[in-house]
Amino acid sequence: MKIVKKEIVGIMHYVKNLEYASQWYCENLGFSVGNYDFNDFVELTVYGQYVMHLFKSVDSPPAEKAYFVLSTENIESTYRMLSEKNVDLQPLQQYDDHAEFTFKDCDGNVLMICQYYK
Repeated sequence: MKIVKKEIVGIMHYVKNLEYASQWYCENLGFSVGNYDFNDFVELTVYGQYVMHLFKSVDSPPAEKAYFVLSTENIESTYRMLSEKNVDLQPLQQYDDHAEFTFKDCDGNVLMICQYYK
């Protein structure tokens, strides 16, 4: 029996201000807010499906490296849209099997978006 399944159930991510961060994630990355308690957590969804929980943590330093990867169907368009929103982006990197870039959220956490080629 395998202990861990292939699927990831969800991402747990820590931010200082849940209301502000959830608004930032919705406006910039296209998430929607599911269940929430702005004193404790915010559930973020895509197309009604749970993807990520934001948890309040005023003493957690910003993540200096991406600890998870978000997926996109069009990396160039995603990069351009985030650039137009003045999100702090690193250069787009192209590889044989995928393209990726990192960026910072409203708390300075480094995140990554990838497009994997089939």
